[in-house]
Amino acid sequence: MNDDLGIRGLLADYHSGARAPAAVLRAAHARAEESDQPVWITLLDWDVVAEYLARLGDPGPDRPLYGVPFAIKDNIDLAGALTTAGCPAFGYLPERSAFVVDRLIAAGAIPLGKANMDQFATGLVGTRTPYGACRSVIDGRYIAGGSSSGSAVAVAAGMVSFALGTDTAGSGRVPAAFNGIVGLKPSLGLLSTRGAVPACRTLDCVSIFTRDAADAGLVLAAAAAPDPADPYSRPARARPGRPLPLRIGIPRPGQLDFFGDAGAAGAWERARAHAEALGLRLVETDLAPYLEAARLLYHGAWVAERTAAVGEFVARHPDEVDPVVGPIIAGGARP
Repeated sequence: MNDDLGIRGLLADYHSGARAPAAVLRAAHARAEESDQPVWITLLDWDVVAEYLARLGDPGPDRPLYGVPFAIKDNIDLAGALTTAGCPAFGYLPERSAFVVDRLIAAGAIPLGKANMDQFATGLVGTRTPYGACRSVIDGRYIAGGSSSGSAVAVAAGMVSFALGTDTAGSGRVPAAFNGIVGLKPSLGLLSTRGAVPACRTLDCVSIFTRDAADAGLVLAAAAAPDPADPYSRPARARPGRPLPLRIGIPRPGQLDFFGDAGAAGAWERARAHAEALGLRLVETDLAPYLEAARLLYHGAWVAERTAAVGEFVARHPDEVDPVVGPIIAGGARP
């Protein structure tokens, strides 16, 4: 059986009759059950997945993700499945799914479960979790990256076609890079964050993991819509009718720091040369303002948003919180 879960190929096989959703989902669920990685905080029972399949109906233009399996980071609600945000004591059972999850299910996508993550989406490493740390599928000696570690590995290991993560400071792109897949961070507000546990409410984004950029575009198109109940939600801007010249911003040479890692420095130079060979325009950009803004996320006033979201829980349950995550969140009380 063809185990390739790329969305476009999967939909083409469904259309031709080469594969059927039930068989694909059964095989994907079996791979998830057999994985030796701690990808899942909650893997749905097969009977629950079968109920989603039973409600799928017939394919059509209103179901552009018909029969496509996906994973959901465990700080995003799926009705009837526990949301823990990586902290068992924080867990609650939502009656409703997040806005973006509802849209994807309406588009025909089938959830397999809730994926592992850095606790309260605080960190880029994927190791700040009591459920066990995921490993990079490229080389198991290395971390998977975070905070959306389980979502990235679920896609990279072929358990699902796509996964939802969140991205406030890189959590939807770092684990994608560490696992050789695509991590799409949509523009702020393009995907509603209603039904997601906040990290930094004014900056949070729901992100998308796929095997390639074209598949990410399909998921984004199905998930994006203004949400009247989310004050940060906004409609997508109209795209220009002609392609724009592709320019890539890169740091000035004096702002590059590889911390003595010659392999990383060499990889950077090869990537730069490859981009130039493709005819892309590289524009040197002052990195200092970006670094200054990044420091605000963990060392400035924006940390107060993390405290506002889960600070009371952290104060009441200090022994249930990761020893690195707890002080970061508590630190927001100072600003």
